[in-house]
Amino acid sequence: MRLPQIQIHSVQARIGIESKQGHYSIKQSQADVQIRSVDAVVNINSEPAVVLIDQSETWDALTGGKPIAFWNRIYNQSGKFVLDAINQTVRDYNQIGDILAEGNPIAAISKQSLSKKRPELQIYGPASPNNVSFQAVLTEPEIQTTRGYVDIQVQVNPPNIKYKRGYVNTFIKQRPSVEIVAPRFDEYL
Repeated sequence: MRLPQIQIHSVQARIGIESKQGHYSIKQSQADVQIRSVDAVVNINSEPAVVLIDQSETWDALTGGKPIAFWNRIYNQSGKFVLDAINQTVRDYNQIGDILAEGNPIAAISKQSLSKKRPELQIYGPASPNNVSFQAVLTEPEIQTTRGYVDIQVQVNPPNIKYKRGYVNTFIKQRPSVEIVAPRFDEYL
């Protein structure tokens, strides 16, 4: 004979959890930037270069130059010719006065004086490639500067922050239960 048995069945509870994370929404518009620049200003004042040209020696060589320079040149040379003439006269008279000389000294001196060249006066200045002189006169430029600058203005816009909350849902997915089954006594009777 079998003994009656009680049967117990249990079912554990199951809890369900459903969640959704919260999230941020951050928006920020770009910063407003204003840039203003002022150019540097440079003022330069300069005089053109001047070239002084002296052509007086060239004109002396071509035309004799200005009258004062012309007559000074002749006058300065005439002293030399006068001294040469005096020296020649002294030599001539020494030759005439030489009693030991043979022949006729006066005729010889006269003959020499006929073939003698006239003194060569330098009426014009000397011809030379360096007769023109140049002199450059340079002036320093005056430089005035006004400094430029850059002005930067920045307006930062604050961020727009939004937060959407999340949630956690808990629920019973399966209820706990205990089932007790009693034996049927009628089977045993």
